[in-house]
Amino acid sequence: MDLAEPTLKQLFAYKACPMSISAKTTVLIVLMGLLLSLSAFVIQRSIIFPAFHNIEIDYAHNSIDRVVRRLDAQRETIDFTVYDWAAWDNTYTFVTGRNPVYIESNLYPDTFLNFGFDVALFLNLDREPVWGRVYDFPAEGGYVDLTDTYLDEVLAEIAVFADRIDLDERIDNQKTSGIVQVSGIPVLFAMRPIVRSDGSGPHRGYVVFGQFLDEDLINRFSEQVVQNFSIEPLAERQASAVSETYIVREIDRSTLSASKIYSIEGTPSLRATAVLSRNITRLGREITIFGVVLMILSCLLLATALLVLFRGLVVRPIRSLKADIAGISNIMDFSLRAKVRNDDEIGALSREFNSMLGVIESNNTELLRLNAELSAKHQQVLGMQSELQSANTELKRLSEHDPLTGLPNRLALDKKLEQSWDLLQRTGDILTVMLVDIDFFKPFNDRYGHQAGDLALKRVAAILGNIIQRRSDMVARYGGEEFLVVLPGTGVDDAMDIAASLREAIIAANIKHDSSPIEPFLTISIGISSVVPHSGLTVEDLVRSADNALYKVKASGRNDVRYELVESAGHP
Repeated sequence: MDLAEPTLKQLFAYKACPMSISAKTTVLIVLMGLLLSLSAFVIQRSIIFPAFHNIEIDYAHNSIDRVVRRLDAQRETIDFTVYDWAAWDNTYTFVTGRNPVYIESNLYPDTFLNFGFDVALFLNLDREPVWGRVYDFPAEGGYVDLTDTYLDEVLAEIAVFADRIDLDERIDNQKTSGIVQVSGIPVLFAMRPIVRSDGSGPHRGYVVFGQFLDEDLINRFSEQVVQNFSIEPLAERQASAVSETYIVREIDRSTLSASKIYSIEGTPSLRATAVLSRNITRLGREITIFGVVLMILSCLLLATALLVLFRGLVVRPIRSLKADIAGISNIMDFSLRAKVRNDDEIGALSREFNSMLGVIESNNTELLRLNAELSAKHQQVLGMQSELQSANTELKRLSEHDPLTGLPNRLALDKKLEQSWDLLQRTGDILTVMLVDIDFFKPFNDRYGHQAGDLALKRVAAILGNIIQRRSDMVARYGGEEFLVVLPGTGVDDAMDIAASLREAIIAANIKHDSSPIEPFLTISIGISSVVPHSGLTVEDLVRSADNALYKVKASGRNDVRYELVESAGHP
């Protein structure tokens, strides 16, 4: 009993020993820190990280969508060019009679270099080549003729696509496009049937233009969409098994890949893949850590306030500290410090508070710096968006302009004629067109060469553009050496004056033409027709009348102007 008695007393003494306020406060602070750390961890894993992850996935989707849209825009550009060539009387005549003049005037390598096309095919209805070439245009200049190497393989891959064209559809819908493999290189192409310029048949064959999706072209597209990417052709077995639209995979903590199937006319053709930096997740992690630090600092501030209340016997230091805190909070000047310098717990609290102010001041400075960096990056993004907008505007402009003369092409001309016809049919105003033809242009090309011919076309186009200056008017390249001038609201007399000015301006330009049988310089012939649009006529009737007038000018010796009344070919 004597041995057990001290042990019991010691036990009771231990139980009766109270914890100090500092110890209790310390325990509370530790518990609070653990609770806040756990809360921060839960918030990070369940709310913050998933939110940033979703933002990152959306960004990846948008990035790969830009890539797919760029590929589709290139396909449409090829199709627009094919449309211009396929719906052209000269092409129709060439495929029917294989006129060598058409080849000499149009089918030379520089033509396809300007378009950026590597494959050009003119097929008959049996899908046999009337004319076909496969080129490679190195970056250092010149070209390499790969026709003997790849033509048969290209024909075998592309010709079967003609079955997809429904020749009973409207002329605008008679088309197909896709991607085929030629010696392991994807070729993006478009195909249309050959018809006359007015869209009438019967069909005589097919025009096919294509472009190798090689590394140089993909790099150029990457610069345009401000996103590096790669493409992977799909085998037929793979394409039939494709079920997902987007695939986003994590490569490591700093990068991920996003890919999407690019389908043409409902057929999966290739997979585009972009590798992206995980800046959004990294930023989320940094923000989360910063939030946890702020929560811990807030915990320390609250614990300090509780400690001050517990130390109610030290009223004056507490009031002094409170006054200091209130003053700093009111003016929000974190460079100030508390003035309490005691050596006890209150002094320690004051020093801790001052240390916290230092951290807040440092963090505030860092936040200002980060905000400045964020503003700078935002300006960069706005700049990139502006550049992308400019690139899209330029792409649209190129799709509706002739690459040689810079004038609107047939696509833009058709839109202008249709819009002017509809508008003037409602207002009852007159619509006038001029068909301008350079006299004896083939002898000019034969005498001076095609480069000189191109320069002459540019000079004539510039002269026409300078004379025709109203915003409502349009000068467009109609085909070869022909130009069509659209003059909404211009009567016959004014049109004759304008035509005379055009002839005088061309003559004044004094473009040397020794091969012309009429003058030693370049001249033009002009056919004019005008009408008040109504339901009994079509815009094709108007253009046809101008063409008849031009024909009569040519028959009577050229270098003249003639007006022709409109006669409907499609209406009684």
